[in-house]
Amino acid sequence: GQHTSELYDEQRNLQYQGVCREANVNILVDTGANASLCIENLQSEQSSHSCYQRCSLSNDPRSDPRLFADSVYIKYSLRMNSGQTPKVRYASLDKLLERLMDARFLGVEYLNTFLLTYRCFTDGHTVLGYIINTYYDALAKLPDNGVPESPSYLPKNNIFEKQSPPPRHSLTSVGSDPVFMAGKYYSEVAMRVFNVIKSWISKYYQDFVSDPSLHQRLMVFLEQVASNDSNMTQCGRKAVNIIHRSLALQEGSSAAYPIGEIYNQYFNKSGEYSCLSGLSVQVECDVMAQQLTILEHWALTEIAPNEFLDKSWVKDKDRAPHICSIMQRCDKMSNMVASEVLSGETASTRAKTINRWINVANLCRKYNNFASLLQVIAGLTFSAIQRLKYTWCIVPQEMKNELNALKEVASVSNRFKNMKAEIKRCDPPCVPYVGVYLADLISIEEGVQNLNSNGLINFAKMRMLAHTILEIRLYQQTYYDIEVLPDVIKQILVNCSNALSEDKIFERSYTLEPRNQRSPVAPNIEHSVSVA
Repeated sequence: GQHTSELYDEQRNLQYQGVCREANVNILVDTGANASLCIENLQSEQSSHSCYQRCSLSNDPRSDPRLFADSVYIKYSLRMNSGQTPKVRYASLDKLLERLMDARFLGVEYLNTFLLTYRCFTDGHTVLGYIINTYYDALAKLPDNGVPESPSYLPKNNIFEKQSPPPRHSLTSVGSDPVFMAGKYYSEVAMRVFNVIKSWISKYYQDFVSDPSLHQRLMVFLEQVASNDSNMTQCGRKAVNIIHRSLALQEGSSAAYPIGEIYNQYFNKSGEYSCLSGLSVQVECDVMAQQLTILEHWALTEIAPNEFLDKSWVKDKDRAPHICSIMQRCDKMSNMVASEVLSGETASTRAKTINRWINVANLCRKYNNFASLLQVIAGLTFSAIQRLKYTWCIVPQEMKNELNALKEVASVSNRFKNMKAEIKRCDPPCVPYVGVYLADLISIEEGVQNLNSNGLINFAKMRMLAHTILEIRLYQQTYYDIEVLPDVIKQILVNCSNALSEDKIFERSYTLEPRNQRSPVAPNIEHSVSVA
């Protein structure tokens, strides 16, 4: 019964780990897709390891099998992480929080996975409350320095009320001086607390933006620690200062691309602004591809990590506004391409438009912009466009061959297998099509349960979700060095908003080339349109 269920869950976990390309490596350090993130995580590990060597009261955790023994509240997988220690497979919330704050476990993989996926099984106030309690629990162990029962920094009868301190590991005998031992223990815990908070702020600051009370609670804690804790070491004060600088940096950061205001003003404003007929003809192909790339990468960077969790783009679109906006614009962009082709009154004009959009798609591929590549190919392979026999007979065979190659890249078969392979081979910056990852996330969500039969959190599933989402974040945080041209972005958005609907596209197609129109003779006109 129970054993069989857990074996089944493990098999499903392993299956979807293959989907997410989890291969016994540190999911951030070994991806190789973003040097700055790799360096950041390497520095984090080195900093934690240095602190651990200076003040740890325990031996290397890898040498103590008792730390990885299964119990009623936590179970480990036989698969190892990059530090050659067993991975958490199932655990209670208390055990996950306890491990998060235990300085004996130094790897960034667990930290990154927890901070990204905790929303699936708890909330920010519970996590921050545990972090704060852990700090004051260690502080209370210092001689002659207990925490008051009702600390002045905690308003009573509200969300800031101090919770009961969680159970902690007992101090091990590393020396005969209890004061020395307590000081070492405090330093170890304090540095772990500050490292977790810094990682949380720098990587998931949106959590504090979306919940002002969580932000206030954090600021109250940091101010209290900085002003009243006489036991804090110089290293600890530096850590608090770094956290404050990180907060200031996040609060003062501006968008890498000045597109948000243009987007809000012109997208989905059908009929309010004049549509530029033949946009692809008016703008050079390379300029068009660059601006499409910037537009799509800006949209990708707007997505918050929590939008990828719990199939929110399907269940509650208000929880995933940016994902839903991307999917909506993807359809409109495809309709825009088809509309521009059909804006030509003659077959020759339509063929020229097709040629230019094929060139734009090729350039998007060059810029690793797979989102726009798919949108353009979807527009050109619309059945209402494919049926234009007179038009396609004028398109040179060379361009048709290029289109076929692009169609292979954008194929949805085997869950975008070809596109995934090309994305994996490219170097950032890159704009992947978000639907590639949404398909994987849906498979994980539907194939693996959040809880096992005993009510323990399936942390193996959280790792698989994190692996997929962190790959997207790598691409979110590597920017293009391309100048934004507001006029071109504006016109793309206007034309996109004013594109013909599906019904109108078919109606226009049949008007231009009726069903019973005599088929053309291809050989006589095959190369009558240049590839320009």
